[in-house]
Amino acid sequence: MEEAIINGDKIFLEIAKSVSWTETKSIQDAAMILRKLIQATNGLVIVDFLDSGNWDSIDSIEVYEDSGFLLIHWHDYRNKKENEIEKELRMLAFPANLYSSLIRFNELRLVSAGKFPVFLLRGYALKDKEIKSFLSKDSSEFKIFDNKDNFSKLAVRKINGEFHSFECLNTPIFSMSIIPKNVNLSAFDSKQALFSYNLKDSIFRLNNVRLELEKEELVDEEIICEKANTVRRIFEYVLKVELCYRYRQISVKSDYSDLLLGDLMKLVKPFRDQSMNDLLTRITVWSNELSHESGKQIKKEKALAISYMTILYTELLKSEIKLYPFPHNKEEDNE
Repeated sequence: MEEAIINGDKIFLEIAKSVSWTETKSIQDAAMILRKLIQATNGLVIVDFLDSGNWDSIDSIEVYEDSGFLLIHWHDYRNKKENEIEKELRMLAFPANLYSSLIRFNELRLVSAGKFPVFLLRGYALKDKEIKSFLSKDSSEFKIFDNKDNFSKLAVRKINGEFHSFECLNTPIFSMSIIPKNVNLSAFDSKQALFSYNLKDSIFRLNNVRLELEKEELVDEEIICEKANTVRRIFEYVLKVELCYRYRQISVKSDYSDLLLGDLMKLVKPFRDQSMNDLLTRITVWSNELSHESGKQIKKEKALAISYMTILYTELLKSEIKLYPFPHNKEEDNE
């Protein structure tokens, strides 16, 4: 137990070196390395979430390969032997018998943070009906609560007289990080790192498309439109990250999978000045031209301009989040 606390960074590094990959979309590979990590550390790790929430351990994981769901359990008292006094004391702090995080697994990445790797998890978008369909089986009571952070929902069920609580990560961005116990990172630091990583990764992807569009030999209009659509899709991802950043300013009512570029623009524009809104309008208009049969000539220069504009916006957003981590109160950040 002390080894995991004192030398957690070394254990993380050994686990990361035990596989030949640094990122995987295989739920089997993700489950394998997570179980290795839990066993090697006895579950003594730090789990940080995008809303600055955090756990001090992982009890176990459950994998549902058919549906792609991954359950990461923080506290699991379902089969734990407790006498009445122990149970009463425990329930003062943890009244439910299970505390867990639910994602429909998309990707796990091992990202270097210098001397140790960070495990980053991303799921697919989840609608309430999908959460209910998976979690409500055999329950006598079930309810989903909006966490008001624009990236997760709280689901609670009752089975055999026991309550189970689930943090459901319903947004398709990297919103969970697992780090060693012995590194000096606060939950706020991890939150900032998650925002930064999501946007840095988006900029990397946008630059890859830009490089393809800059090739002189690219003249095929179909391919140009495909590249422009890729830029549009990545930019929708960026704006969804921004909605998570502005969760105290914007309350998103629609499921994230239903939010398209135009919907996202309407939500963020009230927080932008006229010049930035002009930029967003131009991105929308030109993206629509290249995504639909407009009857207009397809110009590579227009697709390339969209890539430049989206990169600029993403870079500015990345800087803004670093300067103003609490956008609802920028005066507070300047103190």
